[in-house]
Amino acid sequence: GQVVGRSTENSIQSGIMWGPVAMVEGLISRIAAELAWGNVQVVATGGMSGSIASRSDAINRVEPFLTLDGMRIIYDRIASKQGGNPCP
Repeated sequence: GQVVGRSTENSIQSGIMWGPVAMVEGLISRIAAELAWGNVQVVATGGMSGSIASRSDAINRVEPFLTLDGMRIIYDRIASKQGGNPCP
């Protein structure tokens, strides 16, 4: 989509969408530079990750349930050590 709005409404909508995209790209760039990383692989997660990733070249992959998947892995590891359900 275009960034420059043709009306007040379009301009507000553009800012709401492209502002977060620019912030994410800026953070990725600064983090990579600060840590002296060359090519970085960026995984987006969370509520708006798909919307932002589809508009950004800086994001390589979207995993919307990454946090929940991690919690499931932790649960499974605890459950296997305790021989069953760790929750009463």
